[in-house]
Amino acid sequence: MILDTETPDFSTWQEVFRDHGTELDRSVWTSLIGRGHGAFDMYGHLEERAARTVDRESVGVERRRRYLELVASNPLLPGVLDYVLGAKRIGLKLGLASSSSRNWVDGHLTARDLVHHFDCIKGSDDVANLKPDPELYLSALEQLDARAESSMAIEDSPVGVAAAKAAGLFCVAVPNPMTTGLPLEEADLVLDSLADVTLDALVEMAVRARA
Repeated sequence: MILDTETPDFSTWQEVFRDHGTELDRSVWTSLIGRGHGAFDMYGHLEERAARTVDRESVGVERRRRYLELVASNPLLPGVLDYVLGAKRIGLKLGLASSSSRNWVDGHLTARDLVHHFDCIKGSDDVANLKPDPELYLSALEQLDARAESSMAIEDSPVGVAAAKAAGLFCVAVPNPMTTGLPLEEADLVLDSLADVTLDALVEMAVRARA
């Protein structure tokens, strides 16, 4: 949850569905958040809703172009850079566990000159099971040589929170515009923004909760 990639992803698919005379229901999209792009055949859903076949290749190329354009224009989410730099300042290891592909994650981090700050990056290519399965987090913990009881996850979706808790992590939920209003009560703490609490204060909260 470094960038809001979810809103551009949804909005560009919305554009595609409307171009084909139908609508993409928000509830369909939110049920997929955090599960990775292979979890649902969006083209099949589009064809079902539009009651006709579509040129998947041309639709995909144009939608992807538009999506990348929107994501590239998005700033880092509030507080993210302070947390990344703060973690390095106080000697914390940084890992990223995403249901997206490694290339996708590396590309966005590299474009914003952040990739070198991370000690571990795990993506869909690295595991057999995606969130809500804890495998991504367990794999990251193993590479970081870190214990779950001494680690913290920051998530933005119910699926992500479930994965983090299943891995035994203290979990902070910070919903994005697409996940606001979804059930995040499994998280140990829910924040509107990382900018609301300093990293030092959040670490103290996690330590007290673990104690």
